[in-house]
Amino acid sequence: MKSFQCLIIAAALLLVARTGYAQESPVVAPDPELAGTFAEYAKAAELFYDGKPDAVKKLWSHGDDVTLSGAAGGQTAKGWKNVSERLDWASSQFSRGSKAVELIQQTVSGDFAYVVQYEHILFYPPGQSKQSKRDYRVTTIFRREPEGWRVTHRHADTLLKREAIK
Repeated sequence: MKSFQCLIIAAALLLVARTGYAQESPVVAPDPELAGTFAEYAKAAELFYDGKPDAVKKLWSHGDDVTLSGAAGGQTAKGWKNVSERLDWASSQFSRGSKAVELIQQTVSGDFAYVVQYEHILFYPPGQSKQSKRDYRVTTIFRREPEGWRVTHRHADTLLKREAIK
């Protein structure tokens, strides 16, 4: 959350530098419950990349409106049943994995929040002795629900290098 606070301060300083004055809107501290969810999600990812998806699945909304556009391609999964099955399948593709994150943007507004980040995954494909690496560009959307903050959408892809449109 420290980087999020720095981002808010940097944006405020940029506003003052550009306009010569600061607007009268208060800077709201990040939601502590959401910060806890982000920390829990990071721990759950360690299990996910070891072929154990349950901790990640627990942090998802189980509604019919959830969506998942996974980095392995294919159609976007819609609805908890389909998303749950996709998470199970995706997690089964990894073992002994670890994840490093580069935060790009994190925004909270009311009962919604989103995170844009790069994820760097080191893992062993199940049954193989050679370690592999995947680099993802990810957007995750969270919604505050009665149970707390839950993931409602995740989109990940592997295209980290810009290419000309053909």
